[in-house]
Amino acid sequence: MIRSAVFLLAVANVWAISDFATEVVDVQGAFSAEAIYNDSNAILGKPATQCKNKPGVGPFELPPSFRVKLVEAAYYTSLDDQPVITTIEDASYITVKFDHKVMDYPLNPYGQDFIVFGNAFFQHSESVEISDDTNLNQLTLTNPATFLFGEVYVSVSQDGLNWYTFDSGPWADDLYPTQAYRWDRDSAQWTDEEMDFTKPVDPNLGLSAFNGLSAADAIDLYDGSAGGTSFDLKELAGYDELIVDPNSGCRWIQYVRLGGGLYPLGGEVDAVSDVAVCGDPTHPYPAGDITKDCRVDLEDFAVLSASWLECTYKCDE
Repeated sequence: MIRSAVFLLAVANVWAISDFATEVVDVQGAFSAEAIYNDSNAILGKPATQCKNKPGVGPFELPPSFRVKLVEAAYYTSLDDQPVITTIEDASYITVKFDHKVMDYPLNPYGQDFIVFGNAFFQHSESVEISDDTNLNQLTLTNPATFLFGEVYVSVSQDGLNWYTFDSGPWADDLYPTQAYRWDRDSAQWTDEEMDFTKPVDPNLGLSAFNGLSAADAIDLYDGSAGGTSFDLKELAGYDELIVDPNSGCRWIQYVRLGGGLYPLGGEVDAVSDVAVCGDPTHPYPAGDITKDCRVDLEDFAVLSASWLECTYKCDE
């Protein structure tokens, strides 16, 4: 009974950190919770997965809600009427903080360390409004030179005082549009399984890689990622000035500043995530994960049970 209780406690004891920015620490500009696209707190937490459609927009009758996808970007409000994106205009910025160190971990996919989600989307061949009923197997992405993106400068800091900027890009609200859920191309319908908001898209894929593909093919190129623009700390001009974490040996940051849209109308930001690899310094294996497969399930219980039986037999001998 005691061993069972210990195991159950271990199962419940998952790590407490958030994969997403948790706090707005500084703003410059006229941000207000009263305006639907002007609430700085909309950047916190997980990116939007489903949104309401704004009534009376466009010449077509829109469904009440939609899943966020690479051809239909987040906008208006979440299903519970909360703002989902924030517009950051020229000369404005928002600084957010993680509740942990975001590491330049060598095993991060493609060497990327964090991801910024906006509301960019791919243009397509349809002349009607996209909805969740659209067959993504038959929807063609077109004209990569005119895909609709904004551009927002991104800076990072360890202490909130000393800043390093990605002066030559990448920019937030650029490649790659958010894809919130997995698409089942065999049955041509949505699943309820979310894509991975902590996994970057291969940054070597440019716009031309998507031109002429079906939306379903483009999702396959995402390889399980939910999209977003990813950033590699090593690309910073001041990378060597970053302090090394003594426990992991990795350089790190904890603050991200999103500022100054490069277009006159600025750009939009939805969320900021830490690239996660199970077993890395800030994403340890879950307590109770005996098999080290990043899950606590019956396989772990089976291994634990076998060890108990082995001990029992030896003790009986």
